[in-house]
Amino acid sequence: MSDIEQTITATQEKTAYIVPGIGYTTDRSLLYFSGKLAEKAGYTRKPIHFGGFEKGVKGDEEKMKRAVRHAYNQLKEQLPDDLGKYEQQALFISKSIGTQVSLMADRKFRLGAKHILFTPLPETMYELRLLLEAQGSARAEDIIIFHGLKDPWAPDNELISSEAEECKVTLCQITDANHSLETGSVLTDIGNLRSVIEEVAEFLNLGQMGKN
Repeated sequence: MSDIEQTITATQEKTAYIVPGIGYTTDRSLLYFSGKLAEKAGYTRKPIHFGGFEKGVKGDEEKMKRAVRHAYNQLKEQLPDDLGKYEQQALFISKSIGTQVSLMADRKFRLGAKHILFTPLPETMYELRLLLEAQGSARAEDIIIFHGLKDPWAPDNELISSEAEECKVTLCQITDANHSLETGSVLTDIGNLRSVIEEVAEFLNLGQMGKN
């Protein structure tokens, strides 16, 4: 294959990075099914794996800062060495602390990626602002947020909604849902999961294809 052919192939790559939270792994429902839809949309799925976090991160500002640095370093280690050196179509499907570090990576490497942000932390919203300031407000159309209205990791619903509104990013809120977007009612959760995945399919422009 010639250098020109290799360059054309590289620019056509579509990769979906599945970025978990501290305890919510890539094989759990939100990330698993969204990843399957990404494959339908033509992306190669690349799960990211985290480990080695301190205990008691929630509610501890210093531990959270260390956890973010730790997660970001692990994410960088699992991204391609030439990421950002050629044009590609990148998608980050992320959860919790993964939402913040995914936006950080996008900003640092100037990727212009699409983002599906499940249960972002308050700190994620600040990182979202930095990304849009760096890459332009039009990038807001490439980002969608899912937030549970009883999320103990992000209890300030007004902060999430006001920041999303000001940034002009699509926000889907789930009533009575916690940090896993679960309510405690199995049937309600199954129905909510279907609605969430349908929103993801629409975001990925799958239409009826995403329902099959």
